[in-house]
Amino acid sequence: MATFKIIPYSKWIILLIFFSCTPEIPKKDGQSLFTLLKDENTGIDFKNSLVDEKKFNILKSRNYYNGGGVAIGDVDGNGLPDIYFSSNQQSNKLFLNDGGFKFRDVTEEAGVAGKGKWSTGVSMADINGDNLLDIYVCNSGEIEGDENANELYINTGNQENGTPLFREASADYGINDKGYSVHSAFFDYDRDGDLDLYVLNNMSQASKTFDDANKMRFKRNQYGGDCLYRNDRGIFRDVTDDAGIFSSIIGFGLGLTVSDIDNDGWLDIYVANDFFERDYLYINNGDGTFSEKLEHLLAHTSLSSMGSDIADINNDGLMDIFTTDMLPEDDFRLKTTFELESYAFNDKKASLGYFHQVPQNALQLNRGFLSEGKHPFFNDVAMLAGVANTDWTWGVDIIDLDNDGYKDLFMTNGVFRDLNDKDYLYQMREQNVGRVSMGEKIEFSEFIEKWPSTPLSNFVYQNSGDLLFINRAEKWGLGKPSFSSSLAYGDLDRDGDNDLVINNLNQGAFIYRNEADSKIGNHYLQVKLIGGGLNTFAIGAKLSIYFGDNEAVLEQMPMRSFQASHDYLSTFGLGDEKQVDSLIVFWPDGNISKVTNILLDTMITIKQETSHYTTNNNLSEKSNPIFRDITDKFQLEYEHKENKFIDFQRELLIPHKLSTEGPPIVSGDVNGDKLIDLYLGGAKGFSGKLFMQMRDGSFKSIDERIFEQHKISEDVDAIFIDIEKDGDLDLYVVSGGNEYSSEASALLDRLYINDGKGNFFFMKDKLPGIYASGSCVEAGDFDNDGDLDLFIGTRSVPWKYGLKPDSYLLQNDGQGNFVNVSNQHASTLSSLGMVTDAQWLDYDNDNDLDLVVVGEWMPVTLLQNKNSYFTNILDQVGLENTNGWWNCILVDDFNGDGYFDLVAGNLGYNTKLKASKKKPVKMYVSDFDENGIIEQILCYYQNNELYPIVLRSDFLNQIPDMNDRFKTNADYAGKKINEIFTIEQLDNSMENQAYTFASSIFYGSPTGTFTIKELPVDAQFSPVYAIESGDYNADGKKDLLLGGNLYGINPLFGRYDASSGTLLFGNDNSRFESISLAESGFHLTGQVRDVVSIPYLEYSQTIIFSKNDDKIQAYTIVKK
Repeated sequence: MATFKIIPYSKWIILLIFFSCTPEIPKKDGQSLFTLLKDENTGIDFKNSLVDEKKFNILKSRNYYNGGGVAIGDVDGNGLPDIYFSSNQQSNKLFLNDGGFKFRDVTEEAGVAGKGKWSTGVSMADINGDNLLDIYVCNSGEIEGDENANELYINTGNQENGTPLFREASADYGINDKGYSVHSAFFDYDRDGDLDLYVLNNMSQASKTFDDANKMRFKRNQYGGDCLYRNDRGIFRDVTDDAGIFSSIIGFGLGLTVSDIDNDGWLDIYVANDFFERDYLYINNGDGTFSEKLEHLLAHTSLSSMGSDIADINNDGLMDIFTTDMLPEDDFRLKTTFELESYAFNDKKASLGYFHQVPQNALQLNRGFLSEGKHPFFNDVAMLAGVANTDWTWGVDIIDLDNDGYKDLFMTNGVFRDLNDKDYLYQMREQNVGRVSMGEKIEFSEFIEKWPSTPLSNFVYQNSGDLLFINRAEKWGLGKPSFSSSLAYGDLDRDGDNDLVINNLNQGAFIYRNEADSKIGNHYLQVKLIGGGLNTFAIGAKLSIYFGDNEAVLEQMPMRSFQASHDYLSTFGLGDEKQVDSLIVFWPDGNISKVTNILLDTMITIKQETSHYTTNNNLSEKSNPIFRDITDKFQLEYEHKENKFIDFQRELLIPHKLSTEGPPIVSGDVNGDKLIDLYLGGAKGFSGKLFMQMRDGSFKSIDERIFEQHKISEDVDAIFIDIEKDGDLDLYVVSGGNEYSSEASALLDRLYINDGKGNFFFMKDKLPGIYASGSCVEAGDFDNDGDLDLFIGTRSVPWKYGLKPDSYLLQNDGQGNFVNVSNQHASTLSSLGMVTDAQWLDYDNDNDLDLVVVGEWMPVTLLQNKNSYFTNILDQVGLENTNGWWNCILVDDFNGDGYFDLVAGNLGYNTKLKASKKKPVKMYVSDFDENGIIEQILCYYQNNELYPIVLRSDFLNQIPDMNDRFKTNADYAGKKINEIFTIEQLDNSMENQAYTFASSIFYGSPTGTFTIKELPVDAQFSPVYAIESGDYNADGKKDLLLGGNLYGINPLFGRYDASSGTLLFGNDNSRFESISLAESGFHLTGQVRDVVSIPYLEYSQTIIFSKNDDKIQAYTIVKK
């Protein structure tokens, strides 16, 4: 048991009264959660002003408007945290906290004004282990005559007047880094008891071309490359290369966060790099070196990563990663300041080693640990959470602002000049080209002065506890427009909540008093750690608190966000909980302390010297998983190869590719040896393959020449069926894709007849010869004549996305010959829609087969069979208004009530597009400029108005006749759809609508109607393409396995890659519960397209997933 000291809330009030004689401090206004205090009341008159933009400006330094830093820490030891600001062109300042939000400027007395000409990030740490906080200031600016050396101010203790005195000693300690430094972090990476240092550098010079990243990444640069310094008995030595840290010119680092990401007790490093280079994630190997693992653990990063923070955002004990970018929120700024890199350009970057980067904030949710793996993996859910587009955002801080037990998000926002204003950039270029060609000398300062400047509100998101966030900036009193750079937080008045200090550019600093203690009344617990050895403030410790059914985690890592350093006192919000069960501290040396019987609304002090060693200090999840990956034991040599085709080069405005929807996988015993064989489809240019299973578990590819002759077609679905009633399985393959015109022979489906011994022959004449880009085939005897008929779903009209193609009903004549009887038996299939999947079922228990069909822009559609004629009855069974982007459907009785239920995979919620009945996503399809080419104008609601989502450049590329109306981006931005097209044009177009993007289950009932329930949030992370059901935990209830992802996305929408496979357990309440990775053992990678379940060797059930442009993946259930 650790010793600790409790300071009751009342004692803090006494302290405030003792230190405070400031009746002029504003009273709480009764409305906002935060009060912005005036500088004449606080005594803080700091303003980071750029006073001269003529000699040194944004055209000479890309980082000119990045702003200064701020740090909070108790440098004079009076129990109240003080504030240090850095300035770009003026003196840095230190303000001592005298209590009651009264501060005094002691910069000159303390000797910390700074010698650098351009200061940036600030860190506070006790570097020499004397229990006094020192100050480390990063310098940059690339100013002529300035060495840029970073400064270390060693705290020598208080003078007689109580003011601390500092001496500059960076050279003495070996950390007068002369790179263009942005920020720094002190931490004990080698666990030897002292603090080491990482310095984040960023040089404005950009490489002229994209070269191979792996060539450039390993070339060290003196000024732009990061540095890792190891503390060797008070002298810091550069160990960058030996430790495995990249230090090249292409890094462009802006964000630096240190955290134990994999819960192994060793501190890891995340570096957020601005445009060009991808981010870095360094995993600590525990031997003095790091392994850069980002591409193994994340699916993508932000494109222009600026700020970063790492914390447990959903209280599951796992550390999540947040990075900020520049995607605007409102329509006007989106279309005037934002431009996209093309899909082809993004592909090129990825091929050169720059990974997948998307232009938005990223909330990388830590999904946990595989039982056989050491490291966690992450999925970006920022779009789902509603926090992806916050405009030009420098920093992010993950902090519980209202003490409700859930960590919120604060984002500092705004750049002093609208550097991305597309119209102004065009104007500058056009005005100067002629002047330069005439030999005129250009004075660019005049253009800088005219550059638009737009202050923006900071974004403050309240965490609702379910991965959804609500912007509370205005409601909480934090919405004042500004050019905010860095934020530091700490409890300045020691009342139990975190106050905020913001360093703004060309604007006075913001001091926000948090009123949560009086206005909300949530409980809290504050923890002060006293470390051991030279790490006196216990940097790197992890605190886990348990209360009710909740766990909350904080890390003692104050240098974690953009150019800032936070107070060392940790504050846990507890909401309305009445008690804390326990608090565990995992110290930097691997020891632990556990505290119980803790009073609420107090501060406790815990000392490392009383901790004890434990052999179980690895916090990663351990359990006995339900599934085991047996891909390496599944003896099937197959890898789907997707042909290189970019749909957007032909149809610029479509939301995603239609050319990557394979491969299908189907199973059956084709040769009667009681072993299950497999067919896997091929993309255009690659034949499908039929694999016959051998007795030893291996698979042999057969009849390759038969399938090779049809490799021009793209396989999107297939089915084994006995079409001739001769007792063996034949093979039907659906042709689809988006590469061919509607009259191409490559779109003809194919039928392969089995000779009874597993030998197949292509039979052309048995099919009616329908030219269609197909999606699915389903076999069923709809006319009850004893043979199997076929439903053929059509995905699209080639090169005319959004139009509604016909689907088809093929009747079997009993001899395996098929006739198209759609008009006679199912006229509703005419222009049914962009079908993706279907299943037969006897919905009405009348002994004939009905059909349920789903598709893109379609409702879940039920076609009732009456006397072999199909009627659409969706509006009679509760399926109206279910229009979505449905990809797949599975029919089963999931709740065991005797009625068919439907579970359908949809787009999900992790997308920029948000759909509802009141505010649907719409798409108008027409040849608007009458040039013979179809345009698709995708629209979304914002502030109750409908706007086209496409940017002006793409809009005019598709409809150049509009250029006279929208000569500038500002002319086009903010225009509603009915201000761009006439009512007549819109009325004459085809209007598609989507009301829901949630993957959902539709429960059947005795009345014949369906009740819709969304699947859990984990099932909404990405589009779902494959669903399998079974009782995987042997509790008698049906469970679900889901797989998906789609990488071929219009750059406007990023990349749909956040599905890592989902296991949902069914329960008694007709609901499904998502199961963690550690418990499930189920982790899919890539773009899943199909799934089958077969017996295989000693495994009674093997579940096989096919993946686009990838190998298969196989799982089996672990026997308990």
